[in-house]
Amino acid sequence: MSPPVRIGLMVLGAVVAGAVVVSAWSRILERQQTLEEINRLRDELYRARVAADRCRSSLQTSEAALRDLGLAIDSMRSRVDSFEALDRRGVPVDQYPEYLELFDSYNDSVDVWEGRERRLRSAESACRQTIEDHNAISDSLQTVLSAAGIETG
Repeated sequence: MSPPVRIGLMVLGAVVAGAVVVSAWSRILERQQTLEEINRLRDELYRARVAADRCRSSLQTSEAALRDLGLAIDSMRSRVDSFEALDRRGVPVDQYPEYLELFDSYNDSVDVWEGRERRLRSAESACRQTIEDHNAISDSLQTVLSAAGIETG
Protein backbone atom coordinates (compact mmCIF):
# COMPACT_ATOMS: atom_id res chain seq x y z
CA MET A 1 0.00 0.00 0.00
CA SER A 2 1.27 3.39 -0.86
CA PRO A 3 2.19 5.87 1.87
CA PRO A 4 -0.59 8.38 0.98
CA VAL A 5 -3.25 5.63 1.15
CA ARG A 6 -1.79 4.38 4.41
CA ILE A 7 -1.82 7.92 5.89
CA GLY A 8 -5.41 8.41 4.64
CA LEU A 9 -6.54 5.16 6.28
CA MET A 10 -4.79 6.13 9.52
CA VAL A 11 -6.46 9.55 9.49
CA LEU A 12 -9.82 7.96 8.73
CA GLY A 13 -9.28 5.45 11.55
CA ALA A 14 -8.34 8.25 13.94
CA VAL A 15 -11.45 10.25 12.94
CA VAL A 16 -13.72 7.24 13.42
CA ALA A 17 -12.09 6.43 16.77
CA GLY A 18 -12.46 10.08 17.83
CA ALA A 19 -16.11 10.10 16.81
CA VAL A 20 -16.75 6.92 18.82
CA VAL A 21 -15.02 8.42 21.88
CA VAL A 22 -16.94 11.72 21.58
CA SER A 23 -20.22 9.88 21.11
CA ALA A 24 -19.57 7.61 24.10
CA TRP A 25 -18.49 10.58 26.21
CA SER A 26 -21.62 12.56 25.35
CA ARG A 27 -23.84 9.60 26.24
CA ILE A 28 -22.05 9.28 29.56
CA LEU A 29 -22.53 12.99 30.26
CA GLU A 30 -26.18 12.85 29.18
CA ARG A 31 -26.82 9.84 31.43
CA GLN A 32 -25.09 11.60 34.34
CA GLN A 33 -27.24 14.72 33.81
CA THR A 34 -30.38 12.57 33.72
CA LEU A 35 -29.39 10.82 36.95
CA GLU A 36 -28.69 14.18 38.61
CA GLU A 37 -32.10 15.46 37.45
CA ILE A 38 -33.83 12.33 38.79
CA ASN A 39 -32.08 12.68 42.16
CA ARG A 40 -32.89 16.39 42.37
CA LEU A 41 -36.56 15.73 41.59
CA ARG A 42 -36.70 12.88 44.11
CA ASP A 43 -35.29 15.17 46.79
CA GLU A 44 -37.78 17.89 45.88
CA LEU A 45 -40.61 15.34 45.86
CA TYR A 46 -39.63 14.13 49.33
CA ARG A 47 -39.59 17.69 50.71
CA ALA A 48 -42.89 18.48 48.99
CA ARG A 49 -44.47 15.30 50.41
CA VAL A 50 -43.31 16.20 53.93
CA ALA A 51 -44.73 19.71 53.51
CA ALA A 52 -48.04 18.37 52.18
CA ASP A 53 -48.30 15.83 55.02
CA ARG A 54 -47.59 18.49 57.64
CA CYS A 55 -50.10 20.79 56.02
CA ARG A 56 -52.76 18.09 55.95
CA SER A 57 -52.10 17.20 59.60
CA SER A 58 -52.26 20.85 60.65
CA LEU A 59 -55.54 21.28 58.79
CA GLN A 60 -57.04 18.23 60.49
CA THR A 61 -56.04 19.56 63.91
CA SER A 62 -57.42 23.03 63.14
CA GLU A 63 -60.66 21.61 61.76
CA ALA A 64 -61.16 19.49 64.88
CA ALA A 65 -60.52 22.49 67.13
CA LEU A 66 -62.95 24.59 65.11
CA ARG A 67 -65.62 21.87 65.38
CA ASP A 68 -65.08 21.68 69.14
CA LEU A 69 -65.38 25.45 69.43
CA GLY A 70 -68.54 25.30 67.31
CA LEU A 71 -70.04 22.75 69.70
CA ALA A 72 -69.19 24.95 72.68
CA ILE A 73 -70.75 27.96 70.95
CA ASP A 74 -73.87 25.94 70.14
CA SER A 75 -74.12 24.97 73.80
CA MET A 76 -73.80 28.62 74.85
CA ARG A 77 -76.45 29.59 72.31
CA SER A 78 -78.81 26.98 73.78
CA ARG A 79 -78.23 28.37 77.26
CA VAL A 80 -78.85 31.93 76.01
CA ASP A 81 -82.05 30.74 74.33
CA SER A 82 -83.15 29.01 77.53
CA PHE A 83 -82.71 32.26 79.48
CA GLU A 84 -84.72 34.14 76.87
CA ALA A 85 -87.47 31.50 76.89
CA LEU A 86 -88.07 31.77 80.65
CA ASP A 87 -90.43 34.71 80.32
CA ARG A 88 -92.15 36.21 77.28
CA ARG A 89 -91.26 39.70 78.46
CA GLY A 90 -87.54 38.91 78.53
CA VAL A 91 -84.96 37.59 80.91
CA PRO A 92 -85.99 37.73 84.57
CA VAL A 93 -84.30 40.60 86.40
CA ASP A 94 -82.68 38.39 89.03
CA GLN A 95 -80.99 36.30 86.30
CA TYR A 96 -80.08 39.18 84.03
CA PRO A 97 -76.41 39.57 85.18
CA GLU A 98 -75.78 35.85 84.56
CA TYR A 99 -77.60 36.07 81.22
CA LEU A 100 -75.63 39.16 80.16
CA GLU A 101 -72.31 37.51 81.05
CA LEU A 102 -73.26 34.40 79.07
CA PHE A 103 -74.53 36.49 76.14
CA ASP A 104 -71.27 38.50 76.01
CA SER A 105 -69.23 35.28 76.17
CA TYR A 106 -71.34 33.86 73.37
CA ASN A 107 -70.78 36.94 71.17
CA ASP A 108 -67.04 36.94 71.90
CA SER A 109 -66.85 33.24 71.07
CA VAL A 110 -68.63 33.76 67.77
CA ASP A 111 -66.06 36.43 66.84
CA VAL A 112 -63.24 34.03 67.76
CA TRP A 113 -64.86 31.26 65.72
CA GLU A 114 -65.18 33.53 62.66
CA GLY A 115 -61.51 34.53 62.90
CA ARG A 116 -60.40 30.92 63.19
CA GLU A 117 -62.65 29.92 60.31
CA ARG A 118 -61.08 32.61 58.08
CA ARG A 119 -57.57 31.44 59.03
CA LEU A 120 -58.56 27.85 58.33
CA ARG A 121 -59.83 28.77 54.86
CA SER A 122 -56.58 30.61 54.19
CA ALA A 123 -54.58 27.59 55.40
CA GLU A 124 -56.67 25.29 53.19
CA SER A 125 -55.84 27.44 50.19
CA ALA A 126 -52.13 27.36 51.04
CA CYS A 127 -52.30 23.58 51.53
CA ARG A 128 -54.03 23.17 48.20
CA GLN A 129 -51.11 25.00 46.57
CA THR A 130 -48.61 22.84 48.47
CA ILE A 131 -50.34 19.69 47.24
CA GLU A 132 -50.48 21.01 43.66
CA ASP A 133 -46.74 21.76 43.84
CA HIS A 134 -46.12 18.20 45.08
CA ASN A 135 -48.16 16.79 42.20
CA ALA A 136 -46.32 18.92 39.64
CA ILE A 137 -42.95 17.66 40.94
CA SER A 138 -44.24 14.09 40.84
CA ASP A 139 -45.38 14.57 37.23
CA SER A 140 -41.98 16.02 36.29
CA LEU A 141 -40.20 13.07 37.86
CA GLN A 142 -42.46 10.62 36.01
CA THR A 143 -41.73 12.41 32.73
CA VAL A 144 -37.95 12.28 33.28
CA LEU A 145 -38.10 8.61 34.31
CA SER A 146 -40.18 7.72 31.27
CA ALA A 147 -37.84 9.62 28.96
CA ALA A 148 -34.94 7.69 30.48
CA GLY A 149 -36.77 4.43 29.84
CA ILE A 150 -37.25 3.64 33.52
CA GLU A 151 -40.51 1.84 34.31
CA THR A 152 -42.23 3.01 37.51
CA GLY A 153 -45.58 1.28 37.40
